[in-house]
Amino acid sequence: MDFMFLLLVLAVSITCGEKETDKHGAGHKPPSHMHHDHVDKDGEHNSHYDHEAVLGSKKLEEEFDDLSPEESKRRLALLVKKMDVNGDGFVTAEELTQWILTSFQKLDEEDSLEQLKEHDTDKDGKVTWKEYISKQYGYNPEDMEDFKHRDQEDLEDFNKVKKMVEEDHSKFNAADEDKDGALNEKEYVAFEFPYDFKHMHEVEMDRSMKDYDKNADGFISLQEFLGQEGADDPEWEATEKERFTDYDKNNDGKLDREEMKPWILPDNMETATEESDHLIGRADDDKDGKLSEKEIVDHNEDFVGSQATNYGAFLPHEEL
Repeated sequence: MDFMFLLLVLAVSITCGEKETDKHGAGHKPPSHMHHDHVDKDGEHNSHYDHEAVLGSKKLEEEFDDLSPEESKRRLALLVKKMDVNGDGFVTAEELTQWILTSFQKLDEEDSLEQLKEHDTDKDGKVTWKEYISKQYGYNPEDMEDFKHRDQEDLEDFNKVKKMVEEDHSKFNAADEDKDGALNEKEYVAFEFPYDFKHMHEVEMDRSMKDYDKNADGFISLQEFLGQEGADDPEWEATEKERFTDYDKNNDGKLDREEMKPWILPDNMETATEESDHLIGRADDDKDGKLSEKEIVDHNEDFVGSQATNYGAFLPHEEL
């Protein structure tokens, strides 16, 4: 590969990597359901978040415009019957929370499979390490050897991206459960979104410790937690200090590995519970703490909007 072109590719990779660390817990891809903030920059409620949490698919949400409000409600009613696991005619907070948890997983799977198709250059349904770095970073493993013989300035750029590649390689190996050197669909989901896969947690924690523990003492101090992000934003810094205090369970002024987990590994259950409580608060007209089919359908704008979809993974086509 042409050396100057390779330098350009690496520069782009480094820039993207730096952008990923702009938020705490970044440096790895956030779960798909976190791509939408529940409240937008203007302080308005983001309905897309609710619709994705119910439907479990961005693609399905995009199909809503093709259906009338009447068809939307008809299909939502079918969906409610699937939510009502015990068939008592109501969707409880627990049933809705479990449904949303499944939706979150489906969102991550959908995103991962799109990435797998992009990286799977030989179209065999798997992604090898060579395929991944060739598409993600624009070079082959052999190109790294060429960098070792360049001057010091070139090596500085190389060492930055080398760290990113090594972290990805560790994560790749952890995700490759059958150790065949390639990631199948299930393994690729774990690679892209490791939070729901216990066998991926340690490699994510290792990566975060390397990123944030600047003095390598095995802990994250408040200053390491804040980094340089809050220098010009007192409001952000105050909020993050509160978060740090919440994480610091033993009040020793630093975070150990266990205290870091809620920060580094997002809790889907907590997020799903919050979303379930939000939707019930919007639709529970009789205030009995659970939702009837009528209540959900009457509030279809909160659940799926004025459009609807073919519910793909949730409902067989013959039921629609």
